[in-house]
Formats: sequence, C-alpha cells, structure tokens
Amino acid sequence: VHLRMAGTRPGMLAREPGWERLPLLDPPEERGGASPLQCVVAERDGKTVGFARFRNKPESEFATPHGRIQVQDVQSPDPAAYAALWRFLCDIDLTSTVEARNRPVDDPLLSLVSDIRRCGVRMRDALHVRLVEVGAALEARTYLTPVDVVFELEDAFCPWNQGRWRLSGDAKGASCTRTREAADLALSVRELGAAYLGGTSLLELAGAGRVRELRHGALAEASVAFGSPVAPWLQHGF
Repeated sequence: VHLRMAGTRPGMLAREPGWERLPLLDPPEERGGASPLQCVVAERDGKTVGFARFRNKPESEFATPHGRIQVQDVQSPDPAAYAALWRFLCDIDLTSTVEARNRPVDDPLLSLVSDIRRCGVRMRDALHVRLVEVGAALEARTYLTPVDVVFELEDAFCPWNQGRWRLSGDAKGASCTRTREAADLALSVRELGAAYLGGTSLLELAGAGRVRELRHGALAEASVAFGSPVAPWLQHGF
C-alpha cells in the first residue's frame, strides 16, 4: 500500500529495505500511557487496499469516559477504503477525541467530516527542501505544463549553482542546462526549493518580492508548470 501511495504525492519516499519495520517499533516507554500500537487493514477482493496504525489512550472524568485515539498513519489509494478507515477510528467505543498528526494539508479527511469547524486543525512546517545540484534536481521531476524559461539563480552556500539555467520540460521529462541567454526570472535557491515540489507558487513568492520577472509571461508560465495537483507531504519525521 505504501509503495503505491509513494508515487502519488510529491515528497513521499519509497522505503529502503528494512524501513518497513520502523513504523512497527513500539517501545513501551514512548506510549505515554496509551495502548500498544494497533493496526487495522481495509481489504477488497481479498487484497489489502489500506491500513491505519493507532493507539488508544483511555481517559475519564467524573466516571465519564472520553478516551483519545492517537492516529499514527492512515494510507489508502482507494477513496472508499480511506473513508472506511477513518470511520472505524472515529467510531471506537469510549473515546471522544481522534488525534492525527503529520497529515497533508489537503488531506481528504477534511472533506469527509460533516463539520470542519469542529476539527482543531493546526499547521506547522514538516518538509524542507534544499537543492544541492540544481540542474540534476530540475531534470529529476516532470512539469504540469510545458515550460521553457531561463532563470538567474543566487546560491552563496553552493556557488556551483549560481548563474543562469535554462529549464525546458513537460509532463514527460525535462532538461536543465547552463546558458548565456537573457534571464526570464531571477530568484535564489531558497525560492526554488520552496517551489520545487509544487506546494508553493512562484507567483505567491513574487508577490512577496522574492522572485523577479524579467520577461513578461515567464512568471505565470513557470508557476503553473511547477505546480502539483496535490500538496507535497513527507510521511516520515526527521
């Protein structure tokens, strides 16, 4: 299931051999009074199509139980199975709260609930991107729409990235090479890293004065091309 999901969202990592055991580690001293780690799977036609890992932390006040479900992970490429897993977690007896940390900002869960106002949603940074080899990095991804732009890049820490690059790409692949052509955009590696996975718009960064458009139309062209239909998400902490 995880391997199928890893190819659907920017930022997700395929697990190296042995990594699949890490999410199953469950030291008692790290449970904080909650139950041992539990897992539920969703199946269709005899095949596993989703799973959820969670703990149950019993709590009560004045003899009234209001336990807490601590969700570690929920994944499924099947919308019906995904909804069923969350329904299971929300219907566990003697609980009043379901906590889920490190979820994507566009998690379908937010569209499954009947009243999003009752969800205490908090945002925090969890995925940091720093391009070390700009040419190789931009060639390693595909682009939502055709793009052909020259950008002037600042990178004081990795000076081999500084200078002008021509990016030409589409949904099938890309090339990114050094050039002496006039620049269409000017930005630093910080902005390029923010836009790399499609979660931050170059237009948004330009509105903050962090990207300069040197050729009319180049900003919109690049901003759309760098975009992603789904938000980036890293399922592991680091």
